[in-house]
Amino acid sequence: MSETCVNNACSKDACKVKFFYFLMALAGLVLILFPVGIANVIFGYIMGDSPCTLCWGQRQAMIFIGVMAFFIVRYGLKGKYLAMLLIMTAFGFYQSFAQFGMHAHRDLDQGFSLQVFGIHTYFWAEVVFFAVVFLLGVFFFFAPKLSAFDKEMNGESVRKWCKFSFSAVLISTIIVASNVVQAFISTGIPPYTGQGDPVRFSLNPKFIIWSTDGWNGKFNGFSVLGKRDVKAPDYAFAPNEAKLGITFSNDSNNAPVAIDEALNVSKEQKIDFAKPLNTLASINNEFVASSKFEVFFFDKDFKLTSDFEIDPYFSATIDPIVGIIPYMQDKYMLIGSNKSLLRFGKNENADESLQWADFVRGYDKFEGQGKGLGRGRLDTVRAKFHHIQSLASDGKYFYTASVPNNKDKKSFVISKFSLSDRVLSGEFTPQMLDNKLKENRSLGELYVTALAYQDGLLYALSKNYNTILVIEPKDEVVIRTLSFPANITNARSLFFDEDKKLNILSYQNGENLLFTLSK
Repeated sequence: MSETCVNNACSKDACKVKFFYFLMALAGLVLILFPVGIANVIFGYIMGDSPCTLCWGQRQAMIFIGVMAFFIVRYGLKGKYLAMLLIMTAFGFYQSFAQFGMHAHRDLDQGFSLQVFGIHTYFWAEVVFFAVVFLLGVFFFFAPKLSAFDKEMNGESVRKWCKFSFSAVLISTIIVASNVVQAFISTGIPPYTGQGDPVRFSLNPKFIIWSTDGWNGKFNGFSVLGKRDVKAPDYAFAPNEAKLGITFSNDSNNAPVAIDEALNVSKEQKIDFAKPLNTLASINNEFVASSKFEVFFFDKDFKLTSDFEIDPYFSATIDPIVGIIPYMQDKYMLIGSNKSLLRFGKNENADESLQWADFVRGYDKFEGQGKGLGRGRLDTVRAKFHHIQSLASDGKYFYTASVPNNKDKKSFVISKFSLSDRVLSGEFTPQMLDNKLKENRSLGELYVTALAYQDGLLYALSKNYNTILVIEPKDEVVIRTLSFPANITNARSLFFDEDKKLNILSYQNGENLLFTLSK
């Protein structure tokens, strides 16, 4: 502690005030000297590291925080300085969280920029901003009463520098100036914005890049979710084609693929059930259906035998249910459009208090807690920014298919997971044989609302263009394309009955209709 900053002869309150200002000057110096100074001098000039745009933003926030600390030391404790200090901290937190969020899900040691003690610099920025909030709280917890600050100013508008605070400001000014020089060399002046993936820092003009790429897309609509701003899929109970920007067609002639075979309706049956069904499967001689967060068990005559409603927000949040498959012989697995799942079973003697967590209704007859049961989340790679509407299993693996959305209407990804551990085993976009894919068209134009597995083949039902892809999953190819009649306007589910006949559930005109198809 500098004796010129805290006079031993001052009163108790006056000493506390001076000590507070000393700590504030010390904090400002430490913040600019170490994280900002080390990044500038050691990482930048010596190691050649050049900050990206978000890194520059975090570094600027640190500088502004330090400057506000010096403003407090110079002009006294004022609310506007404290407010600006907190605003800059919040701004820095936002940027560091945004950058950390981009890389948080990468594999071990994958990340961006230099590492300090094994952690990338953008995470250290979070530590710095956390320390600012924490230390500010500590300073004010032990600070003297506010009247002591006014008394210490003695009516003056400017406090005098002591040796320590003046040195702190001088050192900080040099470091800030050095950052300005580095920023000018590496990023330029407006309208240049710096680089998202900056090249190494260099004083050689040959390797200096001034870029305006950062402006690209900035005025095409802002969302705090960024590329995660994907609208909800289209459900039977909640059509959403308007927000998705998709116009569904029931004309298979307009499909992106050439059709090999047209199926006809051999039987039509109305399911007398009031709620719009999103899924329907035939499992263990029962029909199992779902509507949003509810699951219904029907007998062969579609008479309701039991049902439950999940709590979608417990533990792993489950979006509306889009698929149910058999699991562990007498158990089941359901999945939401967000690829979160619940493994559950029937139990007439279920422990209500234990099963309460998973179920809003039916916790006395179903169990989601127990050996081999419970919730989980699936991780995908190619389908990470896509919802799903389908689920099928071959007994060893289960499959999901992505659906297009407002951000991406071209990708179509089938993800394959092991039933034993529910870890991703593969992802593919099936290849089309014999040039069946029309020119300048994409499988992503299909909207696959159901998958079914039969005799080694996957059947992908698209409500758009009334098309079914028959996929050989082993070779990842489409071996046949089918169409179904245009009067099936909202196909939601596909299953094979005990006679291996193909059945499609469609919710249309306020009714659940089951169509049996034949060649």
